[in-house]
Amino acid sequence: MYIKRFVLAFLLVLAPFAAMASAPGVHPVSPDTGLKMLTEGNLRFALGQSTHPNTSFSRRLLTTTEGQAPFATVIACSDSRVPVEILFDQGVGDLFVIKVAGNVADTDEIGSAEYGVDHLGTPVLMVLGHTYCGAVTAVTTGAEVHGSIPALVDNIVPAVEKARHEHPDADTPELIVKAIEANVWQAIEDLLGKSHAIADRAKDGRVVVVGAVYDILTGKVNILGTHPRQTELLGGVTPPAHADAAMHAEPAKDVVAHAEPAHAEPAHAEPADAAHTEPAVEKAKAEGHGEAAEAPSSGGFGFFSFIVFVLLLIGAVFVLDKKILNPDQN
Repeated sequence: MYIKRFVLAFLLVLAPFAAMASAPGVHPVSPDTGLKMLTEGNLRFALGQSTHPNTSFSRRLLTTTEGQAPFATVIACSDSRVPVEILFDQGVGDLFVIKVAGNVADTDEIGSAEYGVDHLGTPVLMVLGHTYCGAVTAVTTGAEVHGSIPALVDNIVPAVEKARHEHPDADTPELIVKAIEANVWQAIEDLLGKSHAIADRAKDGRVVVVGAVYDILTGKVNILGTHPRQTELLGGVTPPAHADAAMHAEPAKDVVAHAEPAHAEPAHAEPADAAHTEPAVEKAKAEGHGEAAEAPSSGGFGFFSFIVFVLLLIGAVFVLDKKILNPDQN
């Protein structure tokens, strides 16, 4: 009898907690701020000024007990030269990363992106291509591929054909560069065209969907902005002005551009730029990572909630036993 009472009390107390744990909230980081955190983090990385945030035990403990609350979902190539968290100078729980050869957006990738954008509520969704991409190069040059790879790279074919059509006089190296960018746009088209969850959030400005290309030599990420045909892809709906990613990305791109001389001699040039980049680094640490570290979780309950839950459970058992099931014993 006592066990039945305990189970009943457990279910009564658990119900509101389960509802709170599963209900997605509004992410405290805005799309503008999230994109700024990425561009400033990449600036630090490209200039050799990485701060390696959110890698301590306390951060791991926080994300274990409170759950994850990444501020950006990133679809990137599985190439080992594209370490997403490192090149954006982010840490544990900051980014929801989906890696696949050729940064394509097929069923699995779209589903994973929906989890990041719709369930975790990330305000930024980025498709990140990169220079010297082997998958795009293989399709562009007509290289022979085997096994399951043909089914993977067939998502890249439309992008290569479009690049070839728009640049008929381009030689192979130039065509590969154009195809890499076109492949980023193709992935975004697939995302917005096949995912109502992502498209709906993009329409009302809850997420900004941007393309970017990472230069594996210089370490710089070139933010391409939103898709040139985004309004068309969203069914004629123009997202709020704050989702104009190209505009917000320009300042960070300009700062990196001024630092280009440092990349001619990467091993020796960093100290020369350190004095000029220190303000940007300090500002990014103060603004960007302060928000990332304090972002609340978007699922699961933490230690404090667990304590409250246990106390409520004990109280529910007592009330159920004394006031409801056995009122005559009082």
